[in-house]
Amino acid sequence: MKESDIEYFEKERKIRNPIFFDRFPKIKYKGLKILDLGCGHGAISIDLVIKGAKKIIGVDVNEKRIDFAKKNLLINFPMFTDNINFECVDFRTISDTDFDYIISKASFEHFIELDKMLIDMKNKLKIGGKLIVGFGPLYNSPWGDHNRLKHKLPWAHIFFSEKYFINKLNKHREKKITSIYDLGLNGYSLKKYIDLFNNTEGFTVIDFRTNVSKKVLMKVFNLFTYIPILREYFTYNIYCVLERIK
Repeated sequence: MKESDIEYFEKERKIRNPIFFDRFPKIKYKGLKILDLGCGHGAISIDLVIKGAKKIIGVDVNEKRIDFAKKNLLINFPMFTDNINFECVDFRTISDTDFDYIISKASFEHFIELDKMLIDMKNKLKIGGKLIVGFGPLYNSPWGDHNRLKHKLPWAHIFFSEKYFINKLNKHREKKITSIYDLGLNGYSLKKYIDLFNNTEGFTVIDFRTNVSKKVLMKVFNLFTYIPILREYFTYNIYCVLERIK
């Protein structure tokens, strides 16, 4: 296993996962069956079992990350091999439809055709099951391009056209790209996420929060969100829970 992958995994467990769990203090995991959607290196799957989850299926479409997750599980967490299964697949191919929770951390800003995916997520949950999501930065926030457009100024990806950045990037790429989709960005606005969460049949939103952070900068951003025209551009992240009701 690469040292860089090990370091990333450890950083997830020590820093990012505790932050994610702290932002959902009322959620309990003991004895539950959970789909870890966009599981990456598998760090949150490990921590979910430590928190008492009975069965985890971790899925990701990145083969290298899943390879690491599988090897790391066997070598460093063999006591959890009966509880966790990592698969490099599109989650829609999984036959299970009885998950208590679907958890997705730092992935929703990358999913294309999220409207269709939300319906499929709902169908993987039990009635009363929950979709627990935390993600950011949103595309229209200062650094919403995840540095993939290689600009140095906040909101530059909003001020300049997508075509401008694509042409600029293609000058230095052997494999050409045609849109931000090719960079793993869906470009969704805050409004689009809100509309999707509120209008996916069979789901109801039971928790929805934005700019969830203890950092001073997020508190400053929140002040600007009270101005309707600026809310879109000063909303950095979303943390929400959707429940399947039918």
